[in-house]
Amino acid sequence: METPAPTTHKLIAEHDFVFAKFWFYPNFLVGEFAEGADVSKENSLGPIRYVKRYYGRTTPFVYISNRKNSYSMDPMGYKEIVDMFPNLMGMAIVSENKYRRMIATLEKMFIKKPIGVFHKLDEAYVWAIKNIEEQDQ
Repeated sequence: METPAPTTHKLIAEHDFVFAKFWFYPNFLVGEFAEGADVSKENSLGPIRYVKRYYGRTTPFVYISNRKNSYSMDPMGYKEIVDMFPNLMGMAIVSENKYRRMIATLEKMFIKKPIGVFHKLDEAYVWAIKNIEEQDQ
């Protein structure tokens, strides 16, 4: 999994959890799950600890889901994870696959945060920073 980094933001850390890889930036987090991964709240505890370590409960951040691969996810567990982070300002979902983008729009029913759906990572980076700046005012 090779997710390109935005050129204007400093990478804080990168963690590979076998089923997923995460890139941590000052105010956004990029996640990319492995092909065929079965994502649940239970197997997400490792990444959750790192998110809490880097952003705590006060540093505003946006989660960018880079959906290059096909994987399964428990939507109720997903909502529980999102609810653990009061400082999560929104989510950006990136996929070039039309079907995956359609599924992303369904997630808006479960997650009560701003959600943007994009074709390219660069678009998501811009949206994430703008979203944080707007909510910071």
